[in-house]
Amino acid sequence: MEDFPDIPVVDPKTTLEMISASSYSRAQKLLAASIVTQSRIVPFKYPKSTKMLLNLDVSHFLTHKINTKLIGAIGEELASAVSLSTPDIVITAPSSGNFLALATATFLPGIPDVIYAPKGTPHTQNLAYQIKSHSFTFGKRVKLSVAADCLPKNAKVAICDDFLDTGRTTMELMDIVRQAGAQTICAFYVIEKPFNGRQNLISLGVPDEAIISLVKIDALREGKIKLAGFNVWFQLLRQ
Repeated sequence: MEDFPDIPVVDPKTTLEMISASSYSRAQKLLAASIVTQSRIVPFKYPKSTKMLLNLDVSHFLTHKINTKLIGAIGEELASAVSLSTPDIVITAPSSGNFLALATATFLPGIPDVIYAPKGTPHTQNLAYQIKSHSFTFGKRVKLSVAADCLPKNAKVAICDDFLDTGRTTMELMDIVRQAGAQTICAFYVIEKPFNGRQNLISLGVPDEAIISLVKIDALREGKIKLAGFNVWFQLLRQ
């Protein structure tokens, strides 16, 4: 991740003016404005680790409290790109991806069903495809499962998540799709972080054009963020 040491930091008011005047789409502008005014950078480290990491907290509008107008605009715009792949199924990992998957599927041709892979194995599942997944949110490994009779063989599957960071969750869902004899045709996200997720997926054979994200982050620092397309640091309102 680049440091961008020589670019200026602009205050939230100037940032919103820059976003409004930019070539971003309506959904991108709404999302970028929400990031600047409602998100914050939270430093954390995992147990037994000495490395400090930075997490983008978007719980005020995307992953906990959901901004309904924003998620509708995001779903409509992502659907216009995802529709080129004509998926039969949209699959996501719980829980923050659920809203995005539903919002996007609603605007896709045919309105495909959405599958979310719950943690653990519900007693109602007689046969399930499973994968062990590391939860970065909770700092532990969990088991994701999809009932075999919900994911048909040869189905064309679009994988959905709120963030693209390392790509690990997408790879795990791709494994479930493979177990079912179905095909992953694209993956889509709200926010793409600068943690090599796109490159990791491409290395596994996912075409670059099949990896869709609405807003890309070039770099994160405490209290500020650099979004792709802007040669400044945006100071976040929430600190």
